[in-house]
Amino acid sequence: MDIVGQLKDGMSRFSTQESRVAAFILENMSFTASASIDELAAKAGVSPATITRFARSVGCDDIRDLRKQLAQASERRSTWVSGHSAALPSSWRDRFDSVNLTLTHQLQHTSESAVDKLKARLQTARAVHCFALGEHDIPLATLLQHQLLPLGIAINLCQDGNLMRMIASTLSDDHVLLVLATGPADNLLQSATLQARMQGATIFALTPDNHALSNMAAEVLPLAPSAQAARYALLMLVDLLNDTLIA
Repeated sequence: MDIVGQLKDGMSRFSTQESRVAAFILENMSFTASASIDELAAKAGVSPATITRFARSVGCDDIRDLRKQLAQASERRSTWVSGHSAALPSSWRDRFDSVNLTLTHQLQHTSESAVDKLKARLQTARAVHCFALGEHDIPLATLLQHQLLPLGIAINLCQDGNLMRMIASTLSDDHVLLVLATGPADNLLQSATLQARMQGATIFALTPDNHALSNMAAEVLPLAPSAQAARYALLMLVDLLNDTLIA
């Protein structure tokens, strides 16, 4: 396993500080491969001593060895992606590595039982609703609506906080509610979700881990806190649902 594989594999066992460093490196491999220890520490939000300990924890002699291994791994990946020996622009390589990390995290943290439960409820629910607020979350909810429609699942998307409360009061135990939020939950969204829970609706939270809305949901289907990364995670979730819903 090369250094990138070690970083991804170690995300589940790293300390909080180490996870922060690993996540930054995986999203900014080209920068890290040429950055000084002070530059890397500043960008990752940790101390230079943490960078030194981190390098040793992933089997490198020091920061220079870590940079060397990252440069080699980045070159191998860019060669594989492009299909020829010419290196991709560094920003493209960083984008590819970031997407790869997002999808890996999505698969590692998504519960198979939660996906199976969502499949079953989407197929049997009298109606499926989705609540989303904010300039970043509404496009994601619209994407989900468009992706599920060809599979025979029509989602009633609500983007207004006051209307959410009204809809929530009409729900019952044969309704499914998807609540989507990549950032902190708006008070109106939380209130409407709580109302839907009191009405008996089955709630699925599409949120980052440990989000305020997840406590109100029957199941959590984690999304990345970044709207751009969440887009890829959402498409992965649709793919996980795809075969069963088509069948």
